[in-house]
Amino acid sequence: MTNISTAPPGHRSFTRLAAVAGIAVLAMVMGNGTAAAGVDNSSSVIDADGNRIEVLQGDTQYQVVPPLDGVPTSVEFFHNGYAGVNISGPDAAEFEGTQLTVGYQIGYPVALAGATIVLNSPGLGFAIGSDTGIDLGLIPDFTLDLSAGTNVELAGDIIPSQELDIDLEPGGITEVPLLEGQEFDGPEALVRMQGVHGSISGAIGPVTIRPYAKAVTANGDTVMTYGVPQKLN
Repeated sequence: MTNISTAPPGHRSFTRLAAVAGIAVLAMVMGNGTAAAGVDNSSSVIDADGNRIEVLQGDTQYQVVPPLDGVPTSVEFFHNGYAGVNISGPDAAEFEGTQLTVGYQIGYPVALAGATIVLNSPGLGFAIGSDTGIDLGLIPDFTLDLSAGTNVELAGDIIPSQELDIDLEPGGITEVPLLEGQEFDGPEALVRMQGVHGSISGAIGPVTIRPYAKAVTANGDTVMTYGVPQKLN
């Protein structure tokens, strides 16, 4: 039986994704080089076999800056944080093909014709493994050290830098996936977002952002967690 655990649902999603050339940056270092990290929000579900699938977000930081174009209907921000999946239980090590999606919900009262949000991210660090030194489900402080001789491994290539250009709906909420359907095997995965840059143009009234993370197992069990909404203007 498939279980679904969700917070308030998002609305329509309109995505136009184009990868751009850039150097992949491994952004796994916590903050300014320290290893401390905090869990901001989490959600979990128990599957039919007694395995607990948990999705977490943490170290969430937004820096709102004056828009470079100086237009009153523009908003500009930077985002740091991480999203992780932690699977525990009798079959945790055998999980394959779990998908992790990370993104934002952008809310606003009204948007002008042609309103858009543009996100630019550096390369995203993505790590998996059964001996990462991470216990995201129990311990709020953890260390991820790729040079410590653990079983941590990168999930293929480091996710390259990218640019997303998404049209805003006339009003309401637009869902913006930053990382969509990234597959991994095993009980743990972590993606670190450092210096993601967002620019919203054409939105009238207060603009609010809410980060989300979603995990979907190969059996279809789905877990979502939503961060605290943050006003950008």
